[in-house]
Amino acid sequence: AVEMAERIFVVEDDPVIAAGLERELTKWHYQVKRAENFEAIDQECRSFDPHLVLLDLNLPSYDGYYWCQMIRKDSAVPI
Repeated sequence: AVEMAERIFVVEDDPVIAAGLERELTKWHYQVKRAENFEAIDQECRSFDPHLVLLDLNLPSYDGYYWCQMIRKDSAVPI
């Protein structure tokens, strides 16, 4: 049977850091999705259903603490 890769949702507004995280995590066979819409992080997270969220605390719109609370409303995923 083929095992599905663990899913990691990366929330990072710096494209260089986000790309580096995605590259390194993919090397370790994780399925990585980078946040695309910084106004709807909770919705993106819910649709991806990750096993782990890597969340930058300094984001351009709402800060990471806000998004942590929004994600936590619907999920017990480690952040």
